[in-house]
Amino acid sequence: MICLLLSISIGYHYYKYKSFVSHTQFINAKIINQYKKSNYWVLKIKNHDVEFYTTTKDDLKDILNKNIEVGVITKNITFWQYLTKFYAPTFRLGILEDSKYKIFINNQHSDKYIANIFDALFFGDSLYYETRQKLSTLGISHLLALSGLHLAIISTVLYLILTPIYNIIFPSYRNRNIDLGIFILIILFIYLWFVNFPPSLVRSFVMEGLFFLFAFYLRDVFSFKLLFLAVLSCIFVFPGFIVNLGFFLSVMGVFLIFLFFKYFKLNLFNGFIFLPIYLYITMFPISHYFFGNFNIYQLYSPIISVIFNIFYPLEVILHLIGYGNVFDEVIKNYLELSKEYIKFYTPDNLFYIYLIILVYLASRPLHSQNHYKLLK
Repeated sequence: MICLLLSISIGYHYYKYKSFVSHTQFINAKIINQYKKSNYWVLKIKNHDVEFYTTTKDDLKDILNKNIEVGVITKNITFWQYLTKFYAPTFRLGILEDSKYKIFINNQHSDKYIANIFDALFFGDSLYYETRQKLSTLGISHLLALSGLHLAIISTVLYLILTPIYNIIFPSYRNRNIDLGIFILIILFIYLWFVNFPPSLVRSFVMEGLFFLFAFYLRDVFSFKLLFLAVLSCIFVFPGFIVNLGFFLSVMGVFLIFLFFKYFKLNLFNGFIFLPIYLYITMFPISHYFFGNFNIYQLYSPIISVIFNIFYPLEVILHLIGYGNVFDEVIKNYLELSKEYIKFYTPDNLFYIYLIILVYLASRPLHSQNHYKLLK
């Protein structure tokens, strides 16, 4: 069955690839990275179908996260490059107007870096390099990358808002949880399309859909098999995720959460207090294999993660009513704590040994796993 699904997926993507390389393309896309090398600019461009690099000697201003229309010369692009990333010459790059909702958000902030943070938080925009470095140093990069945490908060808020409305409109014999679950998944998919399917968010959406399905059939929702099925499903639809670092880190985060609930009971203290501390400690060797910045304030990141559960929905409300700048100075001052840092990378051998230990702990059978089952 897996082989059949994989064959269908590869066939579909190969058909799209042949159509893409058959002639020069004009596409609408988004600039997701921009940096200068000697006398030319390097641009990373993405839309729903492709993600690629190009260069230009034009004297460009700051066009990070701008929507563009551009001609792409597709000659010499291989199928594997099409699935992952490639370089392609481009021409006639035109900047499209920002959407009204983004202008509305940005006009609430006088600092473009703060505005960029909220564009990343709400719409999945790319962060400026300087901001990425500061967030990495403080150990909170994961909070700005759209992922399961954001979907969980959105789902919870939607459920709380829609439940009283549902109780008024629909008869009592209908199953509220199933009806609202399906409706919320539809809303989340629309949001996913809106932010252009970032890998970590795709993984989160698939996981939430599988959670809903497994819980409906009273199956184990913290199963590593479920995580494997979600990863496989994502790769079937988006094969390029295989080499995507954000997707890997997202999967490892969920893997460690499942590992936590294999050995610790699900309760209020473990879920909201102990889990953020555990995740920081267990993700440290993995994140510092790729990102080296560290300072003492990174140790406070579990506390910031707990605060974020309130901060995120509050900021959504504040931006909707036009007061999104209330905490701008607090954010600026907090980011300034990242000025002094050291570089620390997890050695290769230690990193691979750590992964082996994690796999062993996940596969190790326990005598009793009653707490590991969905509470009825």
